[in-house]
Amino acid sequence: MTNICKPCSPKFAVKAVAIAVFSWGATPSFAVDGAQLSSFGVIAGGMGGASIALPQDSVSAANNPAGMGVVGSRFDFGIQGIEPQIDYEFGSANNHLHSGGVSPVPEGGFNVQINPRVTFGVSLFGVGLAANYGSPALSIPGAQIAKSSLQAMAAAPTATYKFNEQNIIGLSLVLVYERFSAEGIILPDKSGGLTTVPSHGVSGAFGYGARIGYLWRPVPNFTLGAMIATTIRVGRLAGYDNDILAAGGGRINVPPEYGIGLSYEPISKVKLAADWLHISWSKTILGSAQTFSWRDQDVFRIGASYDVGRSWTIRAGFSYANPTFNSAVVAQNFLTPIDNGKAVSAGFTYRVNNKDEVSALFEYGFPVNMHGTGASTGFNVKTTTEVIGITYGHKF
Repeated sequence: MTNICKPCSPKFAVKAVAIAVFSWGATPSFAVDGAQLSSFGVIAGGMGGASIALPQDSVSAANNPAGMGVVGSRFDFGIQGIEPQIDYEFGSANNHLHSGGVSPVPEGGFNVQINPRVTFGVSLFGVGLAANYGSPALSIPGAQIAKSSLQAMAAAPTATYKFNEQNIIGLSLVLVYERFSAEGIILPDKSGGLTTVPSHGVSGAFGYGARIGYLWRPVPNFTLGAMIATTIRVGRLAGYDNDILAAGGGRINVPPEYGIGLSYEPISKVKLAADWLHISWSKTILGSAQTFSWRDQDVFRIGASYDVGRSWTIRAGFSYANPTFNSAVVAQNFLTPIDNGKAVSAGFTYRVNNKDEVSALFEYGFPVNMHGTGASTGFNVKTTTEVIGITYGHKF
């Protein structure tokens, strides 16, 4: 890299790069809503992510644990591929960087209807992303190729209880295993120069949290849903807790969130759904002024589905979320793909028979341009995110 950040002081430029190099892998899967998928589950994703009051598969506990109380006995397995494209001007228009690539995120689950009132199941959902710029972040002796990776998998054992046909409650224990690695970190030294930080290899940690959800169906064709998720507290990532993750105690926690949703069936073949979800990024390392200064996010999602005969269902949706950070901290989020606040999606389900079905999703996040201001002047970024997913479901 040449002509690095002439408008900025060397110390600021180095700090921005140092924070950013680890940020890509240090946060859960970047997609439409900050650092996570617009929803867990390919079927819900086809409706813009609207899912809190409209459970449709055994991944539903990730969106609202109470949803497992209405999906019946089934299992699902699928994968979503996230592809963020990032074009970054570091300090000047002549210093252009590009990163892209697809990151697979597996998901699935199973659910058993134990009796008319009780179900038990497990939802599986993953987060993960990797970056590799193919060269050092700065051209200094000893600098490694800037790359990092996060992989995490969550399992949510979930039990639901149906009080009556109108009210269902669900509770999940969320267990997470996380793996993180980063190379090519560069920091200022005590003398004001530059020094490289050695990689600590792949570090892993376990985490835990909980979710609770409720579904209320006052009339047969109308449902209200609500959910609350605690922070998923992850253990210290050995090695990284002494340097690049020190501001968060070496932990990359998943933020707490809560939301409400509604679904409505105006006619037998049509379903409409809408959600509001609040994600508290400020309560994690992401919200620290020493790292990325992320703000809390409000996500709005709407979607519709239409049954085309017995075999096919088609879906479409839209989601909107406020930005997680502003133009003053673009430099701090150098390697963090900006969340694409507006996205559209489409999907379908094909029922092979009464028990087996295949569903698919495509989601497009509209391009976001952000020009740095204040201390981030000279840092400009454009991002676009696409998601493709496919899943198989079996009822039993």
